[in-house]
Order: sequence, then structure tokens, then C-alpha cells
Amino acid sequence: MKQKRCMKILAAVMVSAMLLPAAVTIAADNPSVSVTADKLEYNGKTQIAKATGNVVIIRDQATLTGNVATYNLKTAEADMEGNVTAQQPDMHMTADKLHSTNRNYLIATGNVKGVYGDKKVNGDQVEYYLDQDHGIVTGHGYLEAQGSQMWADHIEGWFKEIRAVGTGNVHIESPAEELTAYGDKGVYTQTPGQNNGVIHMTGNVYATQKGNQLSGNDVEVHLADNSVESNGRSTVVFIPGSEE
Repeated sequence: MKQKRCMKILAAVMVSAMLLPAAVTIAADNPSVSVTADKLEYNGKTQIAKATGNVVIIRDQATLTGNVATYNLKTAEADMEGNVTAQQPDMHMTADKLHSTNRNYLIATGNVKGVYGDKKVNGDQVEYYLDQDHGIVTGHGYLEAQGSQMWADHIEGWFKEIRAVGTGNVHIESPAEELTAYGDKGVYTQTPGQNNGVIHMTGNVYATQKGNQLSGNDVEVHLADNSVESNGRSTVVFIPGSEE
């Protein structure tokens, strides 16, 4: 058992030694890469490393872990499967599978859960552009930001500016304002750190707030003063005493 473990460690050291000289030949703005695993294969001509068992890939400030991985040193692409995690400053993601391209783009599939600073994103598939802080969630999408939550079939989120667009079976909740809204499409915008959120719902809209009910096809809710604007024919039901 001890000899087998020593061989695994030796293999990791040997592959790391082969990877580093190869990384030096790439452009200076591409940092070196280390790959550690229980079993490793490396092709010096194709510069492709295949790893299985407790895989750890470290590149610049990004760390990927999983059960099985392939890393292409020429294209800086990584594919990983099984208990996948991706970690960068201010970002942590888990998934069944992950494909990463260079340092700017990754796509995760299968029970994806991501945390970006104080924001959370879940879904069947999540694409994330790291340099833009832009995420695209497909299938059972969930987004949480500044205390508000959105569920939808498809969500696009811009996390620095706090803007989210949900389409298909949209459901938005703002517990602080006691607001729940449903519709075909929802757009949520807010200035970071300020209570000026705006929810714009379109298509078969139904919203409730403190017992009051509103239905229509184009509704805009301003969270700062709890005001509501409705464009087009709509119905509102007021509950006496609900504003107290």
C-alpha cells in the first residue's frame, strides 16, 4: 500500500515537471498549470493531460477539482466530470460536469450550484463569463441577489450591476417587501447596496403584496416606495388595512 501511494505521488510530480516547461513556451500572459491526480497520462506532442482520481487542476487563481479530467495545454481548455468544483476569488461552483475555456468562460451542467460574492445561482446548466460577471442559467433556474429571489426556465444575470432577466414560468419574491410575482418574463434591476429595486413583469402577470392582488400583462413594481405601475388592462384587489 505504501509503495502504491509513493508511485502515485511520484507520477504527480513527474507530470507537473513535464507541464511546467510546456507552459513556459506559451505566451507570457498564460500562467503555468499544475495537474495532480491518482493516475495521470500526458502526451508531450498534443500537450493533453488526462487525469483520474482526486484530480486537482490549478491555473492562476482558479482551482478545479473532480474525479476525471482532461486538460489541453495548447488551448487552455479543461473538461472535468464527477463531483466537480470550481473555485476563484469571489466564486465557488459545484456541478456534475464542467468545461472551462481559458480564464474567461466556463459551462457547468448537472445540478449546478454557484455562489458569486453575496449572490447565488442554481440550475441544470450554467454558463459563466468571468471577465464580464455574466451568467446564463438554463433549466430550473434560480437567482438570489440583494435579498430578492428569481425562479425561471431561463435566467441571464449581470452580477456587478445586479440585473437579471428571467423567461418562462417566472417567479420572483422579495421577502422584505412581502412581494410575490409570477409572469412569462421578469426583469429585475437594482443598484448594488441601495434599496431601489425595480421588478418589471410581462405576460400573464399575477402579483401579491401584503394581501393586495394585481393581475395584468405589463406590471412594474418599485420596491423603494412599494409603488406599482400597470400598462394595459389590469385588475387590482385591495385588502383594507393591508398597508398598515
